[in-house]
Amino acid sequence: MADTIEILKELARQVRYATQEGENTGERVGRTLVGILNLLSQCSLEDLNKIFLHKSQPDETPFLLKLLGGAEVGEAIDSLTAGKGIIANTNGRMQLSRLEVRDSLTVLELIFNRLAAMEGDYTFSESGTIESVELMDDGTYNLALKKRWENDFTALQENDIIYGIVNTLASGTGEYYASWLRVLHVDTAANTISAVLYSDSEVPGGKNYPPEPLMVVTRRGNPVNEERQAYWYLSSYEHCICMLDGVTKPILEEHNYSVIVGRLKHLSLFDNLPINYRQSYVYCRGIALQDILRIDYQGNPVRTENNRGKWSAAEAVDHPYQSTPEAYDAVYHYGCKWMCLVSGTTDGPRYGSTDWAMIEGNPDFSIDIESSNGWYFDAERFATTLTIVGTLYNQDVTSHILDADVEWTRDTGNVAEDNAWAVAHAGTGKSLPLTINDLGPDYMMLTGCKFIARVLLRDGQNNYEKMNYVTF
Repeated sequence: MADTIEILKELARQVRYATQEGENTGERVGRTLVGILNLLSQCSLEDLNKIFLHKSQPDETPFLLKLLGGAEVGEAIDSLTAGKGIIANTNGRMQLSRLEVRDSLTVLELIFNRLAAMEGDYTFSESGTIESVELMDDGTYNLALKKRWENDFTALQENDIIYGIVNTLASGTGEYYASWLRVLHVDTAANTISAVLYSDSEVPGGKNYPPEPLMVVTRRGNPVNEERQAYWYLSSYEHCICMLDGVTKPILEEHNYSVIVGRLKHLSLFDNLPINYRQSYVYCRGIALQDILRIDYQGNPVRTENNRGKWSAAEAVDHPYQSTPEAYDAVYHYGCKWMCLVSGTTDGPRYGSTDWAMIEGNPDFSIDIESSNGWYFDAERFATTLTIVGTLYNQDVTSHILDADVEWTRDTGNVAEDNAWAVAHAGTGKSLPLTINDLGPDYMMLTGCKFIARVLLRDGQNNYEKMNYVTF
């Protein structure tokens, strides 16, 4: 092996001698080739295989390989998380730390980090990447668009409003600016478009910039074609998802915003609302839906109301009123609003019903005293019956008043006589028969007589108590 190495050193010396410039160069090359053959004949094939790398059999070397241009491959470790160097095998797999592609990258499958982060805006509209920019004599621009694949042609159309935002990379931080254009003509075969630059007064920010190669442009609207005036995007700067409609120029108007999910824009239609512009909301111009599930700030379900208007007995038979964990029917009856408590009920809303609960209206309990013979009498032939009428939720609830919960008293100014009268009529109930004798011994002396009724209505949770009186 040692002799083989010495032979190879001599071989290298002769090669250098043969390639030196000067006279008789061809003669020297010829002599060198003869010498090389003589030297190689003195080496065994086994020794040569140990020194030279082959493409006809597996090789290895402890020394660094160099790629064309002098880039060192270095020591390779096969690992996506802790590897280094470059690995390429016969299965077509290559592993390296960083890949920079100046034109395009085409892959059939892409496996990437489960967290995908995005900066800037992500638009959902026709788009293209400018390959070259040509300023024409008339001030318009001829823009050649890149083909992403062989049969890729631009989807932009005439009169499309397009714009692109680029980082000039002019400094460490870069400078961002936008270019706004209107498409004048589309050459589909050549994959080029002719466009005119909007004036500064027509674009957001008041300053427009010419397009540049590598700029991605996307359609924002169209002043002529209504079918191309819709556009939506995701924005990490604006913290929202936004859908635009009716876009006919670069500067948006309030009516262009049809859907906003996230932080709202400062639009005049929100001026009278308690909007917190640091929080997220959902704004939508119109909505059609079937089910709404509402919860409060504690996560508890909030039942929704299905207002069915005025209660109707016929409606109750044809379409019974319903109550579910998600929603309940509500009706109006005698000036009060009622909530349905039991699905399928045909009963009308009223006090004491287990199928309904009053939620809006007059909650006061009141009583009235009616006289069977009116209010004008001949003193010598006085006779009538006073009757209690109870009202709650604007409905008659007299039947729910117990006789034992009605107390009658009399006031004539004679305390002893009035107390005796009250004891005698303690169990009268809701109807009080009166004769001339009930007016007291001093009635004819024009002292007057007042009959007072105190009524208690029990509903199992709250007791309603009311008082009323009549004077003869």
